[in-house]
Amino acid sequence: RVMVAEEFCVWYDVVKQSWRPGSQDGADSRWPRIGELVGRSATNGTVCDGYGSRQFGERAGRVPCAQCPGDPYKRDTWSVLQCSSTPLVPISQRISPAWRPLSVLGSAPRGVLLVVSDHNNHGLFAQVERVLNQLHLAAERGLTPHVFLGHKVFNAPDACDVGENQYYESGRGPNVWDYYFEPVSEYTTGAATLGGRPVRLFSASVEDARRYAIRTAGDAVTSYFEFKRYSEELHAIRTRVRAFGAKLVGTWLRVKPALRTEAAELLQRWRSSLPPGGRLLGVHARGTDKAAHPKFPLERFFAPIDGFLAAHPGSRILLATDDARYHAALQKRYPGAILSRGAGYATRNVVRDPALSRHAKGADAVMDALLLAHSDYLLKGTSALSEFSLWLSPRLAAAHLDLQIEGEAAASPAYTSRVPVWAGGEAVVPLPSPAVALAELDRLRAPSPPAGVSPPPSLPTGEAEAPHGHGGRRRGGGGG
Repeated sequence: RVMVAEEFCVWYDVVKQSWRPGSQDGADSRWPRIGELVGRSATNGTVCDGYGSRQFGERAGRVPCAQCPGDPYKRDTWSVLQCSSTPLVPISQRISPAWRPLSVLGSAPRGVLLVVSDHNNHGLFAQVERVLNQLHLAAERGLTPHVFLGHKVFNAPDACDVGENQYYESGRGPNVWDYYFEPVSEYTTGAATLGGRPVRLFSASVEDARRYAIRTAGDAVTSYFEFKRYSEELHAIRTRVRAFGAKLVGTWLRVKPALRTEAAELLQRWRSSLPPGGRLLGVHARGTDKAAHPKFPLERFFAPIDGFLAAHPGSRILLATDDARYHAALQKRYPGAILSRGAGYATRNVVRDPALSRHAKGADAVMDALLLAHSDYLLKGTSALSEFSLWLSPRLAAAHLDLQIEGEAAASPAYTSRVPVWAGGEAVVPLPSPAVALAELDRLRAPSPPAGVSPPPSLPTGEAEAPHGHGGRRRGGGGG
């Protein structure tokens, strides 16, 4: 164990599990792949730790990885390094699973799925996207979810070049999720019991959670769609995925009250300043580190903005951008028409710039997403942030224009038929009435209902879907 600034930086073994036969996945008890966290008696010095080093050396320091060991799920056990304010696995249970038969724990255990981030280069809402797919997996499999986005990303040891969550700040607490969102269940980090029953803590493959959502729900939450092809079939996929994201957000995700209150106050002030007939046009101009889909010229926003302002006199532009250059350019082109909470960042990579406050840039992102979700119409490119706005406000699924679409796709009837007339297309898109906008503000201010659904009383038994030891080996009774 390594102590760092009131943190427990602890190695954990992850012991591969199998699902019981007879579940909804039939005879395939291996998938989705899952493991149980247990304690190690010593530092892992045999495999790459997934963070650019082989071990914590007593004298030599960190030894660089020469080669990553590959897919951890091909082994029975692998290890991960996590840092938290209390050990993820309680000290009293930090013994070999073979020495911990469930029958001696006194009652049937509760299965908890540790919902995690798996890459240190993900922006905040890319992490949220992956969290949502894992929450779906937990609900489908009868596990109580606990989102833990800790100091170290929960990466498998097949990736040597990853490490810290880029939104973690030691003074803000051990769990990035708790900075911005409410817990998704009553389980607390490191708790030995839940509802009076002992806990078994599981971790699933993040990629498997995505594939599992596709298999069980028909779609998985994602922010990235094809942008060089567009058809009615591809549009239907986008629509289904966004509806699935909205369903999961509505079930599980609750933004912290302070952030919701700040957003509501800004929106109230901005809407009150509009003349009769004036609207809020949301514009999300993603810059800096945008990479998975290419950046497109800022000028692509100009024609639809011009058309909207001409069609709706007195309207204002609700601008969200991470790029200070974009903000300055739009301010210059539309003087007096820009409404924004911030002015972007003068950086090439907002996620990884060490000069930026990690907590503050995350709060800025959440605020931008909340504000965009309450615009009357939204112009956007590919971004997990603005997709989240669509999940928060499902009406925007039919009231936004994706400017990432280009080439033949932008000329396809499936696309042009949905481009508003004021943007040079064929569609007449209704905008929400002032009454609807006020009702949305009221909901933003109101207390949020509890997240999630009631968890099962214990790990499923019989034909249900509780995990058991790898290869069919049970480690005791009581719903193991």
